Amino acid sequence: MCFSATASFTLSSVLLPIGGWCLHKAWKGDRRFLPLAAFPLAFGIQQAIEGFVWLGLGAHNPTLTCQAASGFVFFSHGFWLFWTPFMASMLETRPRVRWLWRAMAFIGLTYGAYFLVPLALHPNWLTVAIQNQTLAYNLQLLIPHPFLEQLGLVVYTVMILAPLLLVSHSAVQKMGWLVLGSLLTTTYLFPHGLISIWCFFAAVSSVYVGYLFSQVVEGPLAAPPLRET
Repeated sequence: MCFSATASFTLSSVLLPIGGWCLHKAWKGDRRFLPLAAFPLAFGIQQAIEGFVWLGLGAHNPTLTCQAASGFVFFSHGFWLFWTPFMASMLETRPRVRWLWRAMAFIGLTYGAYFLVPLALHPNWLTVAIQNQTLAYNLQLLIPHPFLEQLGLVVYTVMILAPLLLVSHSAVQKMGWLVLGSLLTTTYLFPHGLISIWCFFAAVSSVYVGYLFSQVVEGPLAAPPLRET
């Protein structure tokens, strides 16, 4: 597969209208599904931004590359860490588990700040290069240490996958399996561009959200009334 600005912009052009339609349907139906409906739109924006990373590198334009790469990392290292458990908290029907997703959303917000606040102060801490026809992002950490880097990777993966795989909606869990499959595929085939390619395949997986909403939010996708504690 050829990853490029064309691939990113093409995927974005598919996801943006799907996301807009899903949001409209969730707004008119069950608004608890709005965070899930936003997945294709957010991925579409992220892929469009990565298209500009490719363009910046191709044009040897460090300003465009730096700004676009920072925008991409905002999503990959910040937005999704919060948004995924937040989405699960809105759809969860088990009160105690709902609180777990809320706690994870707070942790994700804090963890994202750990990445993004230093980057805002030191933009040169982020570099991106083309390796084996993929984009390799290298973000200098506030506390660089091999053990912490490995621990951070585990925490990051759990923050993204656990809400998708363990939320009480089987329809959403299916998307979690798609995202897990994309992670395993990326790890095996594209280890140098893990973040970029995982986000690309996860974005492709978000097309499934459009399918879910085509099944009518008020029908098989609808959640039982949430029980308050």
